[in-house]
Amino acid sequence: MQDFTEKYTHDKDNRLLLRHINDLIRLSQKEYSVTYSAFLDPAQQALVLSVEEFRGSISMDGGYEDAERRLCRIRTDEYNTDSGLPVVLFTARAGMKDALLSHRDVLGSLMGLGIRREMIGDILPDGSQPQFFCLSEIAGFIELNLTKIGRQSVTLTRSSTVNLPEQAYENKTVNVSSLRLDSVCAEAFGLSRTKAAECIRKGLAALNWIVCTDPSHEVKSGDKISLRGKGKAEVGDVSGISKKGRLFLEIRKKI
Repeated sequence: MQDFTEKYTHDKDNRLLLRHINDLIRLSQKEYSVTYSAFLDPAQQALVLSVEEFRGSISMDGGYEDAERRLCRIRTDEYNTDSGLPVVLFTARAGMKDALLSHRDVLGSLMGLGIRREMIGDILPDGSQPQFFCLSEIAGFIELNLTKIGRQSVTLTRSSTVNLPEQAYENKTVNVSSLRLDSVCAEAFGLSRTKAAECIRKGLAALNWIVCTDPSHEVKSGDKISLRGKGKAEVGDVSGISKKGRLFLEIRKKI
């Protein structure tokens, strides 16, 4: 079969990922089964979803609606049986109630057990009781071996409910000359347009989780922008046009 991956990426690891997804699709079609990839980060998801050859054969699921890291679900048709998402949600309870276990603490402890990052889904810090998703195939191993997170002793329990930490957002309307990425970044993150363009050219900006180095790239409603060291923002709708032709653009920014 002709290798189609060069149409979408020249990165070696990304091409291996697309070939892997293609192999899973072929396996699913051969066995009339539903199959899953490991966890993909947002950039990998965006790449996989951009592949025309995969359309109609895949979807993404990370265990809850707003999951950032998700598995690619491969199916052939609606008659296939699906035993459910092969993930387990753990709640880790520290012995000290005032302990603060961060995302970094949880991930570091899991990686310290020799677990690869793609085996772990979202990590949701919540003081002394963080939650995290993992592939079901390694759940038993984690239960036996994860006894500490950071310096804190922890007790693990399997959970069915996701406790989402409260996230604060700032909704604002900005005045931009155009929908160019540099113009929107400047207003969203409080920079001059020159400085925003410089950051973008240096590879510090990502559009829908993929690095974008073109300051003139035009954004659209629903696009997600991140700027290293400055945060994340989501582009909303254009709500109006000024007499001078400038755009009133809605922005939702994490604070």
